[in-house]
Amino acid sequence: MQKLLVPKGMRPGKCLALWLPLLLGLGAPLCAQINYATPYTFQVLAGLAGNAGYTDGTGSAARFSHPYGMAMDSSGNLYVADKANDVIRKVTPAGVVSTIAGTVGLVGSVDGIGTVDGTGVVTGANVAALFNQPSGVAVDGTGNVFVADTGNNTIRKITPAGVVTTVVGTPGVAGSTDGTGPAASFSSPFGIAVDSSDNLYITDSANATIRKVTSAGVSTTIAGQAGQYGSMDGTSTAIEFNNPIGIALDSSGNLYITDAGNNTIRKLTSGGVSSTIAGNPGIAGDTDGTGVFALFSSPRGIAVDSAGNIFVADSQNCTIRKITSGGVVTTLAGSPGNFANATGTGAAALFDVPFGVTVTSSDTLFVSTELGYLIEQGSAATALAPTILQQPAGQTIATGSTVVFRSLANGLPAPTYQWYENGVALSNGGAISGATGSTLVVAGATAANAGSYTCTVTNATATVTSSAATLTVGAASTFSRLTNISCRSQVNTGTGFLIMGFAVGGAGTSGSEPLLIRASGPALSEFDVTGLLPDPNLDFFTGSTLSANDYGWAGNAQITAVAASVGAFPWTNTSSLDSALLETVAPGSYTAQINGQSGDTGVALAEIFDATPAGTYTLASPRLVNISARTSVSTGGGVLIAGFVISGTAAKTVLIRASGPALSTYLSGTLVDPQLQLYSSSDTILGSNFGWGGDPEIAAEAAAVGAFPWTSATSDDSALLITLPPGSYTAEVAGASGDSGIALLEVYEVK
Repeated sequence: MQKLLVPKGMRPGKCLALWLPLLLGLGAPLCAQINYATPYTFQVLAGLAGNAGYTDGTGSAARFSHPYGMAMDSSGNLYVADKANDVIRKVTPAGVVSTIAGTVGLVGSVDGIGTVDGTGVVTGANVAALFNQPSGVAVDGTGNVFVADTGNNTIRKITPAGVVTTVVGTPGVAGSTDGTGPAASFSSPFGIAVDSSDNLYITDSANATIRKVTSAGVSTTIAGQAGQYGSMDGTSTAIEFNNPIGIALDSSGNLYITDAGNNTIRKLTSGGVSSTIAGNPGIAGDTDGTGVFALFSSPRGIAVDSAGNIFVADSQNCTIRKITSGGVVTTLAGSPGNFANATGTGAAALFDVPFGVTVTSSDTLFVSTELGYLIEQGSAATALAPTILQQPAGQTIATGSTVVFRSLANGLPAPTYQWYENGVALSNGGAISGATGSTLVVAGATAANAGSYTCTVTNATATVTSSAATLTVGAASTFSRLTNISCRSQVNTGTGFLIMGFAVGGAGTSGSEPLLIRASGPALSEFDVTGLLPDPNLDFFTGSTLSANDYGWAGNAQITAVAASVGAFPWTNTSSLDSALLETVAPGSYTAQINGQSGDTGVALAEIFDATPAGTYTLASPRLVNISARTSVSTGGGVLIAGFVISGTAAKTVLIRASGPALSTYLSGTLVDPQLQLYSSSDTILGSNFGWGGDPEIAAEAAAVGAFPWTSATSDDSALLITLPPGSYTAEVAGASGDSGIALLEVYEVK
């Protein structure tokens, strides 16, 4: 029997570590699912790829050295913090590059007018201004350019006439003091934004704070506490950041921040309330998705358009990302981990550490690349050949089982699908459904259905064919079954109990099935989990009747022996208040409920194991045919994480549903937008869904397995129909928009 373990720290949104190497941090996450749904085409505006230097000129004749933050004025001119050259550059819409302030090769903090030209002659009426590794720029409505002069720990201003002054901070003095002008101190200010009243908003990165500077030069800290690093949302000093870098301002006064050390995108409302709108604190990745299911790797530059769409330079992924106002993250261009330079569309466009990003009213993007030494321009693509994002996988199934093949693709215009068996085009009817969609279902498969399956994807640009997936239909003795489910959740009072439901049975079965049911609270301390439920009470119901209860397992020897036989992690403290039951049940429906015995709250893990002795299971033995978990879902550690195990010698098709809106008929306070993601034991994303869209295959299989009906085809309930080989899996449910509520996760055996 395969082992189900709990991850160290139980990090929210991280797949349950189902194998010991991942538990110990020895396995590298392989999560990767990128959808170039709205790809961009990029070309070079100025600079020469891979060639650092300092030259004013046009297009490829110009040179930059580590260009960082960018801003655009009302005429479409770009202003660039050319960090390693210690100057501020201007790039016209035609790609003409000039230096407006600073002197290449000279580091300093002098205010003044003009710059030193290539012959050493001062251009301007007074002393040339000097900078020290400027990183961020912003431009106001009258053409004043504001600079985060990172190495000097100051904020500078450049007027349209080229006059440079220090607005706030003292050169060379690092600190976190609020005040006016030189009385205020900063520590590596990085990003900067300006509003219509010339109030400045600054990411004070080394202090892990967000600062505001009025037009009179008065500095205040509006979020975070100096030196307090973390990822906590909240208000004022309760908010925590970890190396905030980029900052952008929308028309409503909301700030958007790239929290690079946390790999997240944060929002700070005009009322001072913060939230994490995308990314998962402390987890780096390149996955597209919604909210916490999307992953970033050291995001830097950020911009927001008039519709509330956010654009991010995801620097260590070498990609440009988009976040819609609904929190949906997609990749526009770039190839994760490919540190190179190339013009092109979508994945063909390559960036060597993208840093700054700005957006026009028409959603044209401009990007600076730190190690590409380029300023690039991108616009939405109008055509893109199909690319298969998910190849169909070969399967071995038992005779009479259902199998699902999936081939997901993108392209512009959206592509069409056609499935083939042994080179012959399939059509819907009989055992076949979904022949012209991304998901093919073969129901009640027999030896006649065995063979090679491919999918051809076509749009007006091109046609591509998937790799072949071989279907092997095994003998009658081939079998697979669900043998375990576990759910980690925050347990609250009232409707916040952790509830696990399951059904035992199966066509042609008789007799009973032995089960081990455990409620872990104190036992999770060895995995460094904090906020544990100290006293989990376990109730077991047959239908609505309470059949058994346990509170404190008292070192029961039989519990210990059965737990070892099914591969459960050991409880080492015989006097702990963890609870467990051994039950032998007839076919039917059952519920396990966990709550705090003394009415308290905390994190608990519920587990149900098929305890059928090894070597005694037959096709006539009852089995788990449906397993479910219902709990409150919130942000951070409140994400619903459930693991399940498929055992046997063949693949098993399962229907996985995440219900939120569909529960509103029965409950109040339901999660309005549950997003579902499925992971393998190696943390590879196997499937994701947000909004089931009335999928006829989902509806048909739900009816076939007896699931309660979803009556709205437009609801944001989510589901996956998928064939999985024997192994351990994790399903996660979170609010797509970062909200909270009650959700139900169900896993059904599909015959």
